[in-house]
Amino acid sequence: MTRSSGRERKYPKATWRKMGLPQDRHPKRSFEARSPPVKSAFVPPPIHDLPVEILQRIFTCVAEPRLRENDPFLQMYPEWIPITYVCRHWRAVALNHHSLWGSITPNLSLTWIKVLMARSSPAQVDAELRVGQVTVKLICLCVDEVIAILSDCARLRSLRLVGPRRDVCAVLDALRITMPIHHLALSLWGSGPPVVLSEDLFGGQAPIRHIHFTVDRYIVAPRWLLRGITHFTSGEQISLTGLLDALTQMPALTHFTLQHCRARWEESDVTHDRPIEMPHLERLVVHADSPRYLALLVQRLAIPRGAKRRLELRALAVTGWDRWLHWFTALLPIIEAANGLQHVFLSGGAKDGTFRAWTGDPATIGEDAEFCFEMYWYGSPTTTETDVHYASPIFHLGALCDLLGATRHGRWLVLEGDSARAELPASCWWRLLERLPAVEYLELHANAVEALRFGWGGNVGAPAVLPALRRVQLVAANNAATTTADSQTQTHASAARKRFISRIVPSRLAKLVSLAHAMAKVPSTHGSDDTLPSGVQPPGIYADNTLEGLIALLQGSTAQNSR
Repeated sequence: MTRSSGRERKYPKATWRKMGLPQDRHPKRSFEARSPPVKSAFVPPPIHDLPVEILQRIFTCVAEPRLRENDPFLQMYPEWIPITYVCRHWRAVALNHHSLWGSITPNLSLTWIKVLMARSSPAQVDAELRVGQVTVKLICLCVDEVIAILSDCARLRSLRLVGPRRDVCAVLDALRITMPIHHLALSLWGSGPPVVLSEDLFGGQAPIRHIHFTVDRYIVAPRWLLRGITHFTSGEQISLTGLLDALTQMPALTHFTLQHCRARWEESDVTHDRPIEMPHLERLVVHADSPRYLALLVQRLAIPRGAKRRLELRALAVTGWDRWLHWFTALLPIIEAANGLQHVFLSGGAKDGTFRAWTGDPATIGEDAEFCFEMYWYGSPTTTETDVHYASPIFHLGALCDLLGATRHGRWLVLEGDSARAELPASCWWRLLERLPAVEYLELHANAVEALRFGWGGNVGAPAVLPALRRVQLVAANNAATTTADSQTQTHASAARKRFISRIVPSRLAKLVSLAHAMAKVPSTHGSDDTLPSGVQPPGIYADNTLEGLIALLQGSTAQNSR
């Protein structure tokens, strides 16, 4: 390429014009000297050039409420308000986006509540207000202020009132105007008699579809309010008879959740021969400290086939499942009708953890299962040495699998384990895995791998477990990579003990070399060399990155082979 003349480099076009020379009178270049124009990289348009609709969607995402647990000391103004001070364009877009101003949270001052009410018009409003005295962390409005705010707003889409029952009831008694409310939530503090809502509440014709009641006794709602309810969440301490009477008034109910009910329910409470028809019910969820509540509900409600049932238990410590044996037995027909609990999940350790079992095919998650059982514990005893009658539920999970039928049906097992590998004795893992002989697919997370190596490493007294195991999947600590190992199904149990990854006892298994040779043709999820990508395995977990190292880990022979 030839260089251009110095005059061209020295004088710009403006200088050529001052000299009286034509602008096109530049020294000629050869064809080779002319390089093709370079296309500039794409530069995205600035955000103020985006369509107004896109900006409004972004502002709506910024204004979405967040969990208060992250920061209980929220500002007394909307946290998203700084976006209105970026530029004039943003401010104009925000002021004209009326639904952006329609969310009233309990941390706002009375002045800001009035501003949001004015700027949200004519959009609908979602309000959560706390009634009562001013506290340190949360702002509460007096009864008269709340009545004045709500009485002047006929655009309420959802309303949540929290506070002492006397103050909240005073507010509800004053709301006699018609409002387009679809969601109503009442959380009442203090003890007292049942709360009876007025027939004239919201003018007697609010189109409420979702209700959530939390009170020390229960709330009696008028029939017109319950007639169109589709989602009902009860945090009440209500009797079984009272709850069933309320459910009979909800013919359109599709989702029902019972939360932390501690009222005493007995089988003799209801003498109805025919169960209550719930033709549209799709999901029944019970959070409780006993399976009694779900067992009695499914006996009294005629639920359509295919409806999802979920039981979530919280247990600090148990001695066994004898006191719940009757209720677990009552739930077994439902579990068997859904082809049994085929998924088993364990996370955590003795102090805190979660055990979950659910029905469905391999792609089914717990939320979508026809039946899902979940137990969680927190602050439980970490050992059984001090008091045998006060033990963490994790020490009894093997017997629980028997009661729920997971011993016969469980095929997919996920173990997340606990970082404190020495927290659980080896016998705890033995008792659990012995009760899951039908498991074919095992997923191990890094902490669980360490826990199993601790439980089986060098212990010649360890029992034989998981005789039907066909695939093992190791999830690295960063959850970015996994390794799987498959083996062919064997007919005889004796062959299975030798060929499968079924026993994590090195003294009772075939040599590592022979087992690895039998599985040499098994494909891995990361290439033909059956190795994990470099840098993804936790340090100190297994001897090497090969499939043989994974098998050695499951056999508990890592320590011996590394010597």
